[in-house]
Amino acid sequence: MDTHTDSLDPRAFLDFEVVEWLRRSGGRETFSTGPLPSAPAGYVVKRSVGSVAKDDWHERLRGRRARSPGQREFDALVRLAEDGLPVPRAITFCEERVFGGVRRSLVVMERVVHADTVRDRLAVLEARERRALCERVLEIVVRLHARGWYHRDLYLQHFVICADGGALVLLDVGRARRERRPRSRWFVKDLAALAHSAPARVTAREKLRFAAAWLDAHGVRDREERRRWLRAIVAKRARMAARVPRDERSLAGVR
Repeated sequence: MDTHTDSLDPRAFLDFEVVEWLRRSGGRETFSTGPLPSAPAGYVVKRSVGSVAKDDWHERLRGRRARSPGQREFDALVRLAEDGLPVPRAITFCEERVFGGVRRSLVVMERVVHADTVRDRLAVLEARERRALCERVLEIVVRLHARGWYHRDLYLQHFVICADGGALVLLDVGRARRERRPRSRWFVKDLAALAHSAPARVTAREKLRFAAAWLDAHGVRDREERRRWLRAIVAKRARMAARVPRDERSLAGVR
């Protein structure tokens, strides 16, 4: 068994008896420890069975050792924080390996006490306040993409507003990747996911303004190129909308 610790033994959480789950789906379980002497807000633990074949192959094709889901999210949290992105603090991870692969793994992170998700807040704000909040989200997304990251699950439910001070924090980074030369289709997917997860109160004009501001920030000035980007985002969003809706619990901003 491999572990990385920060004065905490994560192995205790492998068989931890959970009273109330934050989420259970697809071989992944998420729960909170509640307040602890070492962490008054508690921890959030994400426990996974096995690994994701596509992610394993992605790393092997690049000459890297395939990482467990627990290590992958731990590493993403650490590196995103180093790049100045607002994410929960990574505490530790551990994994159980068997011949041929990973049996179980988990990551422990700080629990972000939040008042609301960005999606829920946008659903009740008036136009001026919506615009201000969207600009704050845009700043994070531009920074994320400018540093070569794409989230791959960038729904508005994964931005939370901290109860203490109102700062925005980005959650659920287990699928995030950083590439030296990131492909535009992944940025399109992130932007389409944001548009797809926007509540009905957010207008089409506001979504267009957000995309246009992102293109400005990334130096896309050519009119026809901007149109290609916008068409790609709209088409990707339409494909997302055509799929069977995801379990709402997975978009509750608690992961």
